[in-house]
Amino acid sequence: MKKTYPYSRRSFLGHAISTTAAFFVAPLVKAKSLVWDSKMEAVVTVEINQPNGGRYNRPYIAVWLENAAGKSVRTLAVWVQAGKGERWHQDLRRWFQSNADLISTTSSPTRMPGTYKLVWDGKSDKGILLEQGDYFVCIEAAREHGTYQLIREKISFTSAGFSKVLTGNEEIKGAKVEFRAKS
Repeated sequence: MKKTYPYSRRSFLGHAISTTAAFFVAPLVKAKSLVWDSKMEAVVTVEINQPNGGRYNRPYIAVWLENAAGKSVRTLAVWVQAGKGERWHQDLRRWFQSNADLISTTSSPTRMPGTYKLVWDGKSDKGILLEQGDYFVCIEAAREHGTYQLIREKISFTSAGFSKVLTGNEEIKGAKVEFRAKS
């Protein structure tokens, strides 16, 4: 008498592959993320340092956000000298590398030492509402006859509000990120 099996070799192989794929691949599939809460906003406060004596040129400053992979998603401000100073824009190394095409639409004049607030509504440069999650807040400063400085801090934007102080440097005296309900 001939033995019969519930599976042929072909169907057994198909079941084995699909079971293995489901076991190993399913955890790798990203769960659907939550979209940014449109009732919330992030406020980035930047304080430009007052230098001590000597010749002083105002620094070029870029403030932007990168996703968890380090890709720029939103430029909040670029303060650069228009006209003859354009050759120095590339001194904002990290920002310029991926955002050079935005300079004509997002830049404004350099700023004097003081405190400035910038608001992020959770949208990308293209106006698309982004997902909640981890982003890097980046503040880059470069000054002719001065220094190059970069503040880059990972921040989790979820549905809960918070306030975080970022460590300053020679060009940026201090910075703060607040995540709060829109005012």
